[in-house]
Amino acid sequence: MDKVKELMKAFEEANINKMKLEMHDLKLELEKSSGTAQKSIETRREETIEEKEPQSDILAYKVKSPLVGTFYASPSPDAKAYVQVGDHVTKGTTLCIIEAMKVMNEIKAPVNGVIQKILVQANDMVEYDQVLMTIEED
Repeated sequence: MDKVKELMKAFEEANINKMKLEMHDLKLELEKSSGTAQKSIETRREETIEEKEPQSDILAYKVKSPLVGTFYASPSPDAKAYVQVGDHVTKGTTLCIIEAMKVMNEIKAPVNGVIQKILVQANDMVEYDQVLMTIEED
């Protein structure tokens, strides 16, 4: 993952606006826009944040990482986690933060429901499209 961080830093400093890299099971897509990095990431989040997954009789949403970065379960190391398994959330509730290129990106709940599973831990490096948690829709 250190190589991924190096690539992200090099991209940030380079005079290019878009980069796509695929190696084995890793897919990395970076894009700069005329606005801020946050703006670009928000656009991508709408495309990748949710996916319905039937699990027995329950309809669960997979909340996926919209970018490569570091997962934070809380706003600061000594603060309480945004959500825990069993918590009820409403659409738009902050679930976690993904830090990429020194930008903190809040990941929000795509639906109303109950947190079913949290599949990553604080400070884990996450990949683009990696499932972070699942929500059982109300």
